[in-house]
Amino acid sequence: MSKEITKGHEARLKIKAGIDKACNAVRPTLGAIGMTAVIEYPGLDPLECDDGVTILKNIDLKDHYEQMGVQMLRKAALRTSSEGGDGTATTTVITQALVAEAFKEIANDSSRIREVRERLSKGLEETLKQLTGLKRAVSEDDIEHIATISSLDPEVAKHIAEIIKEVGVNGVVTVEKGSKLGYSKEVVKGARFDRGLISPFFINNHETGSTVLEDVHIVLVDRKISNNEQIISLLNSIGTGKDILFIATDVEGVALGTLALNAQKGFANIACVQNPYSASRARDFLFDISALTGATVISEEMGMKLDTATVALCGKAEKVVVTRGTTTIIGGKSGEALKARITELEAEIEGTTSVYEKSVLEDRLACLTGGIGVVRVGAYTDTEFNAKKYKFENAINATQAALQEGIVAGGGVALLKTASSLKEVMFREALKAPIKQMAENAGMDWYEVIATVGMKENSQDFNSGYDFKNKKLVNMFDAGIIDPFKVVRLAIESAVSIASSLISIETAIIVEDEKAKN
Repeated sequence: MSKEITKGHEARLKIKAGIDKACNAVRPTLGAIGMTAVIEYPGLDPLECDDGVTILKNIDLKDHYEQMGVQMLRKAALRTSSEGGDGTATTTVITQALVAEAFKEIANDSSRIREVRERLSKGLEETLKQLTGLKRAVSEDDIEHIATISSLDPEVAKHIAEIIKEVGVNGVVTVEKGSKLGYSKEVVKGARFDRGLISPFFINNHETGSTVLEDVHIVLVDRKISNNEQIISLLNSIGTGKDILFIATDVEGVALGTLALNAQKGFANIACVQNPYSASRARDFLFDISALTGATVISEEMGMKLDTATVALCGKAEKVVVTRGTTTIIGGKSGEALKARITELEAEIEGTTSVYEKSVLEDRLACLTGGIGVVRVGAYTDTEFNAKKYKFENAINATQAALQEGIVAGGGVALLKTASSLKEVMFREALKAPIKQMAENAGMDWYEVIATVGMKENSQDFNSGYDFKNKKLVNMFDAGIIDPFKVVRLAIESAVSIASSLISIETAIIVEDEKAKN
């Protein structure tokens, strides 16, 4: 396998070309008048979406250098999406603009790379400081506005606002396919915790990289599971074709291989998850989940052995979704045990004098009482369902991000106002990119838009900007055109990260395409 090496500015330009191509595919989706992309899935219905990450995931370029650029951009957008829930198009647009500005600084003098990197770092610090001064806390009315901006659908926003008010700021909201057309919602018993799949061999939804289980048997164990003798009796008792979730200290060795083989062969849908805690907290966690699902904790301390366990010790849940980092249990089949557990935790909170212990107990209580919001989306086709699902998920995540860190004026206004106060020229230009792109998408002259928003009478009004949908100047907060501060922060941080990395590249090494050579 031969390799090709490219050095210096030529290498950087080739990688930048890939970033530009990917950015140009995402840019038209930005803003209230953003367009959509349609993506081919051979053998399946095409997917129509306006989600930046989804578009980037489906871009594979023939040129290896350009593909490295796509991968860099994709990673940055994924960070914004996973931590902020939205803002991937904003991340893409700012990244392209900031990379272009950084390249101007080093185009004829690569000795300035270190200096430019330091300027990018200082510029980021100054930008976030200025932007922080423009944010404010979220009011109840803002929730629906934020969801509308993200989803571009008032009906979707209304459902999200209602369900988030029910489950709270840190509540969990999931989106499922409904049996009837339209939208419906409910809050069910459930919990989410920070532990994901032990092995990728359990994944049964390869599009999302997750394991989805229905009508699930829940197995709770306070020890490691490592050999077949521990699980054979239980598997035989549950039977084939069932969905099973194992929560244990760990699952390893021969037992892990056997369970993975069962999942791969289709004998059962299985997920294995580690207990997220240790020592006494691990035990408390298992009994909390036991109360939620009706499972009996298989505990050696209580004289129980896993190798003689039967289905009678399993709990039940309507659905479980396990990703690489989280596990969500939905619709636990609990009863009087859950009420007793909640009463017990409330009494412990009342009786403790330790601030730390009280915080831990309150987190456990919230897990058992908060519930999980389920939004069901009905559609004629899978293409329509997937498009609506992306809208819901983006809007839910953006709303929760706003509740965490506050909001700023949307429509690129907060970035434009921040840019005007910055010393660093690279950021002054790059932060104008989102409002320029939104104006272009709306068929407006971006130069005129920026000139109007930056006019003397508007320059100190940090909430004044353009409503591109109605093409008029408005107070962005009053009009409900707002962005989560967290999403904007992540977009800028990701853009700086890519720009700093790209200008530092001196050598690019790719695998040569043998077929092309022949």
